[in-house]
Amino acid sequence: MSAQASIPKVRIFSLLGYVEAALNLAEYHPDNHGIFIGTVPECPGFFAQGNTRNEAEKNLRDVIEGNLLLGLQLGFEIPPITGITIQYVETDATQYK
Repeated sequence: MSAQASIPKVRIFSLLGYVEAALNLAEYHPDNHGIFIGTVPECPGFFAQGNTRNEAEKNLRDVIEGNLLLGLQLGFEIPPITGITIQYVETDATQYK
């Protein structure tokens, strides 16, 4: 008896909606040297810095987008964000080869 191959699943969610929701949860504070640090407390690894709060927010947006894209490419779990639903749908991925 051969083992049945697992059916791949794709994740369906709004990338833009996820990024915006994460940024809405972000916290910013200056460090001892006046550099602004932006973090998303719900998501370890989502942090950035900048000389101003606006620069820190722009950099944090880039970090969130980059982490998401890399995580999707490598098959990592996407950190849950309040208000964002990530659906896992079985698919026949062989049709895309």
